[in-house]
Amino acid sequence: MRRIGLVLKSSEEQALVLGEKISRFLKENGKDVLLEPAYRDLAAQWNGTVTEHMPDEADLLVVLGGDGTMLRAASLLNSRSVPVLGVNLGRVGYMAEVSPHEAIPVLESLLEGAAAFVERMMLEVTLPDGEKARALNDAVIHWGGIARLIDLGIRIGETREIEMRADGLIVSTPIGSSAYSLAANGPLVHPDIEAIILTPICPYAGLRRTLLVPAHLATELVLRRGEDLILTLDGRKRFPLAAGQTLRIVRSELSFIMVKSGAKDYFEVLKEKLNLL
Repeated sequence: MRRIGLVLKSSEEQALVLGEKISRFLKENGKDVLLEPAYRDLAAQWNGTVTEHMPDEADLLVVLGGDGTMLRAASLLNSRSVPVLGVNLGRVGYMAEVSPHEAIPVLESLLEGAAAFVERMMLEVTLPDGEKARALNDAVIHWGGIARLIDLGIRIGETREIEMRADGLIVSTPIGSSAYSLAANGPLVHPDIEAIILTPICPYAGLRRTLLVPAHLATELVLRRGEDLILTLDGRKRFPLAAGQTLRIVRSELSFIMVKSGAKDYFEVLKEKLNLL
């Protein structure tokens, strides 16, 4: 690994302090430090390089923030997967599980080739106009205005259409099962399991419970009725929808590769970060 990109939560002072410390460590070890154009001043201070194509040029992304910053890093990925080291400076840190004091030791392990990696599946959503977009946590269909019921038709693979009337639908990955889907009474799904999770929001008729779908099957969502509908990806990107349109959701060919903290397993993270066990 020669080129290391830093993805910062700029509103967090600790991210700037730790970012400077990590930059110094990397430069001392002969590595190039890449920063986004918004951090041009920091690049000058830290002897880094500004680039508009960080995910295409970096061998590793170091994310300093919380799970929201991790989702932003996932949204930066283009045509290839880049390992991501998440350092938690937020409140939860379910995905960014490395603590600030662990950051340098984990980086040392990485540079020595001793770190462990895990792959997490992402979703690829084909929009009505044919555009494709990805999500690491979830894709949510919901009203953009006043709360009303949405009528959806759900086709999984070649099966018959399943009807659903609800306030909305959350389509999540296993790693996203601990987020909005969990709040809507969906199950926790171990991230090593590859599945697509369909969780209705306040269901009224049809599909009323969460449905787990094998990740290799395509899921089509047909918008039967509703106005002012919105598709939200990872709580970041919004796309307007209209009745009669169809979305197609599959497992993305691009995986999200995370540097694993050897100090914690999945169940320890659930207990420590989410207080669920």
